[in-house]
Amino acid sequence: MTRFAQWQIGKTDKTMKMQTVSLLVDRLAALPGSDRLFNPYTGEDSGASIRRRNLTLYLNDMLDRQPRTVMIFEAPGYRGCRFSGIPVTSERIMLRGIEKWNLFGKGYEQTSDVPGGIAEMTATILWEALVEYADEPPLIWNTVPLHPHRHGKPMSNRTPSLAEQSAGAVMIDVMLEMFQPARILAVGRTAERMLAERGCKATALRHPSQGGKPDFVRGLKEVFR
Repeated sequence: MTRFAQWQIGKTDKTMKMQTVSLLVDRLAALPGSDRLFNPYTGEDSGASIRRRNLTLYLNDMLDRQPRTVMIFEAPGYRGCRFSGIPVTSERIMLRGIEKWNLFGKGYEQTSDVPGGIAEMTATILWEALVEYADEPPLIWNTVPLHPHRHGKPMSNRTPSLAEQSAGAVMIDVMLEMFQPARILAVGRTAERMLAERGCKATALRHPSQGGKPDFVRGLKEVFR
């Protein structure tokens, strides 16, 4: 049993839940990056500190909600989690908040200098579809929690390598232990493959990028029907 499983999240008080989230965020911050893999949570600069706080707020909120569904995507994008610190959530969505569920908004901060925060297409598609079809917000996570980018082009995206996927997937185990979801959604082939390799039963959805929005929205609607 891992140190995270030992916490028995569903049976502990709020203080212990907060301690567990703090351990997780510290563990993320300690993951090694590279010249092609950016860790948004590493360092003592204001940006990294803000992203750690944003993620901590989000995870504590979601633990209080105990969502029945976990959605696993591929990796952070350069316009989304790289700046917000929250998987598949742009600064703009995070700052405005999701009124339907009183999620995000107050207490969250941006790290870019874009007025109102940076927007990201995948995040926008996801949250618009969730607001329309879901009755509660799912916990959202990435197979690779760090941002993979092309060499010398930090503001770009690339498919994470198999080694990066395998290393990042360890954190999937932690998240599933923490939340004990009734349903797991694998968004895109990378998430689908890594979950299958770990013996996790998941419903596969088309990734909304590169023309996949209609199929993604259809699949999401079916899941939450």
